[in-house]
Amino acid sequence: MKMLAARWARLGAVAALAFLAVPATVPAYAQDQTSSRQVAHEADVDFVLDVLRRDYAGWPTKIEGREAEFQRQIELAKERIVQNPAARLWAIGLLLEWFEDDHLGIRSNIVSPANPWADQGRSGRAFAYSPEPGESFAFKRLSDRTVLLRVPSFRTEYAEGFAALLEEHHEAIVSTPNLLIDLRGNEGGSDTMYERLMSYLFTRPIYQIGVELRDTPRNLAALQANVASGVYPDEVRGFVENVLSRAAASDAEWIPLSESAFEIVTYPQSYDLPRRVGILTEGAGSSGDQFVMDARFSRKVTLLGRPTAGVIDYSNVITASAPSGDFDLAWPMTRSMRLPHEPIDTVGVPVDVPYPEGVTDQIGWAQDWLESRAD
Repeated sequence: MKMLAARWARLGAVAALAFLAVPATVPAYAQDQTSSRQVAHEADVDFVLDVLRRDYAGWPTKIEGREAEFQRQIELAKERIVQNPAARLWAIGLLLEWFEDDHLGIRSNIVSPANPWADQGRSGRAFAYSPEPGESFAFKRLSDRTVLLRVPSFRTEYAEGFAALLEEHHEAIVSTPNLLIDLRGNEGGSDTMYERLMSYLFTRPIYQIGVELRDTPRNLAALQANVASGVYPDEVRGFVENVLSRAAASDAEWIPLSESAFEIVTYPQSYDLPRRVGILTEGAGSSGDQFVMDARFSRKVTLLGRPTAGVIDYSNVITASAPSGDFDLAWPMTRSMRLPHEPIDTVGVPVDVPYPEGVTDQIGWAQDWLESRAD
């Protein structure tokens, strides 16, 4: 679980009372406070379980045939909360880890102790970057034959800066034979962020498998609230309003976001150069996964290094606050229509050319690989 402000001020150990000749009594007001806190903790757990069962897009698939196993995880989480109430958010986080979905989690709004069960959680995939990828968008000329573009995120708050970077270096990109895109560790964001980038890659139509929305009152209410708040640009608002209209007219459990199960995507602008595009994909997740899946349709593109993070089967995340306000729960409300035949989560999109043994300079190796190709 990723928790914000996960720090702890040690208050000291509670003194044992076993040596007292008479039993200690707890004041009535303290008993009332303890009981009230327990009720609040139970309400938070009930809220999480209700969202999982009613709204989480991964529930029907991930729980099938594993109901008893998950019930044991629920009981374990409740036991942990009783034993260590201060660490209750870690217990809830461990419960959510059972689903192996990095789009499902909680964001803490309180101070919590260090995770007392850190050695009992799911061990995620380890990524080995060398050198470490930069945290900023950047362009660099590596040689007269190769330019490098670092893309750490597809979050929309970076859209203006990313567009400006591409505009500034556009002539260099379209006059150089090789483009190396360093996507390592890309945190995802919005698919709309990479539309301009696709013009440098595009060679033929891209087939995108659609997603379907779990049609529940809570999921629809979240979409309606976003439309009402004006957070969507006009084209997205119209798309979401169409989804809401079709959901209102249907009693199905799942509603395709688009009218068809797949789309054929083309880009009106494309360029002769770059002739080859290498993408270092390791650890790129969510929209980073989707970009790689789209990019691999191009005849220019070679995926290099190691697989993506694999956080894309269940997507379009929304959040809601727990009854206590101690945390916000995030869950994906759509699932890919690739499932169950082509899962990407936890395994990632495979590469075309993996690193050879012992590579210490991944950028240098990728540059050499691109420049060794015949024109």
